[in-house]
Order: sequence, then C-alpha cells, then structure tokens
Amino acid sequence: MKNANASRFALGLGRLAVFAFAVFFVLYHLCYENILHHTDGMEYLSDWTFVLLGASSGMTAAFSLAPGLVGSVSSGNLADLCVVAHSVVWPTNILSTVGAWYSFVFFPQCVALEGVDNYPWCYLEWYRLAEHGLNMVVLGLDWYFGAVPVRRGDLGHTLVFMGAYTVWTWYLQITTGKCPYVMFDFTTGWTSVAWFNAAMAGVTAAFFLVKRAFDARDAQAGAIAEKRDEHERE
Repeated sequence: MKNANASRFALGLGRLAVFAFAVFFVLYHLCYENILHHTDGMEYLSDWTFVLLGASSGMTAAFSLAPGLVGSVSSGNLADLCVVAHSVVWPTNILSTVGAWYSFVFFPQCVALEGVDNYPWCYLEWYRLAEHGLNMVVLGLDWYFGAVPVRRGDLGHTLVFMGAYTVWTWYLQITTGKCPYVMFDFTTGWTSVAWFNAAMAGVTAAFFLVKRAFDARDAQAGAIAEKRDEHERE
C-alpha cells in the first residue's frame, strides 16, 4: 500500500512539473516572446496541443496528489473533463508532431516560421522541440506509469477540437491575410480540401492507435492485479 501511494505521489509530482513547464511556456514564449518578436502566439496547432497537454497534466496531477478529490461533490465533472482532455491530447499531439517532422524532412518552411531561411535551425528552437519532442516523451511516460483511460466516445471531442482550431485559422486568415497551414487555407482552392481531409483522417487514425495501446496496457494491468489477488487469497 505504501509503495502504491509513493508511486502515485511521484507520478503526481511529475505531472505537476509538466503543468508548471506549460505555464512557463505560455507566459514566456506565447506571451512575452510573442510580444517582443512576434514568434507564434496561438497560431499553430502545436501551440494548442501543448497548452492542452499542460492543462491535462494539471488536472491529472490534482487527482494524483490529492486522492481525497475523488468522491467529492464536484470531482465527478472534473474527472470526466480530465479524461476528455487526456483522450484528446494524445491524437492531436501525435498529429502535430508527425506533421512537424514531415515538414522538417519533406516540406521545410523556415521563412514562414521564422521569417528567415535558416533551415534546419528554425525547427530546432527550444519551444519547437518542446512541442514536437518533449510532448511525446511526457505522454509516453504517462502512458507507462499512469492509469487514465482513453475512451472511444471521446473521438468526437477530438474532432470538435480540430474543428475549433480550423475556425481559428479562418479567423486569422480573415483578420491577418495569412493562414498557418495549407490544409486550412481556403484561398488555395481544392488543394486545401485534400489536406484538410488528410488531417482529420490522420487524427482519427492516431486516436484509434492510441486507444488500442491503452486497451492493451489496461488489460495487462488487470491481469497482473487478478494474479496478485489470487496469490493473496491462497
């Protein structure tokens, strides 16, 4: 029991550290650096997915560090929101990360990203490595040590998240004349439709791959717990 509580507390501290870094990321990069140098703001999908990762980590940290939350009056809605965020954060981070490294190899766009042609360094800025590298390390560790599920029904929330970001890119295009991605740039004609469908199909495929991985993890954990219970009854 003590080992289980210690592991849960350590997991909570790890999640809290991710949340704290996400807060720093928002305040320093998305706010301070953006005001000084107009870096990203919230223009790119990876900005949205990394902020969502931080929010999800903050909620799961609260349940890990304060088990008393479970069963309280308001914990039910918070726990459901936590699971929804966790289910959405996985496929959307995978999509943004795969898209970024695909662009790095096959479709460099340093001028669009940084305003200068300094490939490959524009892709190796600390904040881009956080959004397209550290994020997957964090998610992988949470999958291995955590127990939060991915629910099939939350595929709809994932697509709603992508839809909300799409509307945001259209707003940017109308107000600034620029769209962050060709897949959402309706001025390119039918080309954007193919890219948009590919993005939605990609995030859907990522969701079901993640669901399969989580189902396997949970089945293994259930088998281990069943064997432990049988051993204790003997």
